Amino acid sequence: MKTMLLRLAAALAFAAGGPSLRAEAPPLFAPEPPEPAAAALVETYLPLLASGQFEQALALNDLRGMRQYLLDRRLEELKIRNPELTAQELADISAQLQVNDLSPARLQGILLDMMKQASYEGITWRIRGFAPAPKIDGGFLASIDARTPAGKERPVLLGIRKLGEQWLVAPDIVEELGRKVVAPGVQRMPPPDEVAAAVDAFWTRWQAGELNEAYEMLGEDYRRKVPLLAFLQQAQDFIAQIGVPTSWKIVQSRVISPTILGIGVDVQGSSIPKPTIMIFRKIGETWVPEGCQFQMPTNRPAPPAPAGAGQSSPFRTDLRPNLHPAPEPTPAAPEAAPAPKAAPVPIQPDGPVGPEAP
Repeated sequence: MKTMLLRLAAALAFAAGGPSLRAEAPPLFAPEPPEPAAAALVETYLPLLASGQFEQALALNDLRGMRQYLLDRRLEELKIRNPELTAQELADISAQLQVNDLSPARLQGILLDMMKQASYEGITWRIRGFAPAPKIDGGFLASIDARTPAGKERPVLLGIRKLGEQWLVAPDIVEELGRKVVAPGVQRMPPPDEVAAAVDAFWTRWQAGELNEAYEMLGEDYRRKVPLLAFLQQAQDFIAQIGVPTSWKIVQSRVISPTILGIGVDVQGSSIPKPTIMIFRKIGETWVPEGCQFQMPTNRPAPPAPAGAGQSSPFRTDLRPNLHPAPEPTPAAPEAAPAPKAAPVPIQPDGPVGPEAP
């Protein structure tokens, strides 16, 4: 599921709304920046987003810091979910994550695609002020009043930090701020009304047998990866297990990032209930169903991919190689003493050259 890289790489440098600072008093923003160069960074970065120059904007991001942040969070999750992992196994997983899911090129591509999809072009903006990021050493926040071309207000928090003599945009600061001050771990809260309505509409179409229409509700990324026929096969397998859905209930809503929600839905069939997961992404001001998972993930590590296999999806968030050592091979039986040499046999004209085959 493209869930943490996401969830792992889903953190944007410029996130609409920013995290809600409910757990403690919000930082006090002052008009003066920590240094003139910090204000110059923000004043350079925002026009690049507004004019659609996303590659130039990406170059002003601290991608190394973001990559390390995502790696640390992923390893932390793995240790919590798999306490039996050894230090060596975690080191091996870290190496694989850095080469595959969190390779610099992949992370750049993810953030660039998200910038392109986030409707920044044409925004106007005003810097409200700066403040140190709570509980994040060396991190600062820039509070920005933005307005869309349609005139809708869009308040923004932008993380920045100084590396050496250079100030850079730090998307990990906003992500970590939300993780620390909103709630420990992943935030659980009632879903927005429009998300609940979309969940109801999705399963109502299942109940009515309108699976094509249910498929069309899902996001473009999901439909690009899962063709209609594959979705219909999954739906057929799901209905074969539980029967036609008769009712459904949202049992969990998780804020994975400011723009991603994970929704747990228990679906009651004509025979048995079954849990499912739906992912919603906020695009502009609208929550869109991004995908649906009908089979719950297991906690056991999956076997490693065969050599030469293609790279995983850039949105993959769960790397679980099988790092448990293979059983020791059974010692081979001692070789039997060589048999005494037989007397030479004359070679027959039509016979094979060499010893006779058994």
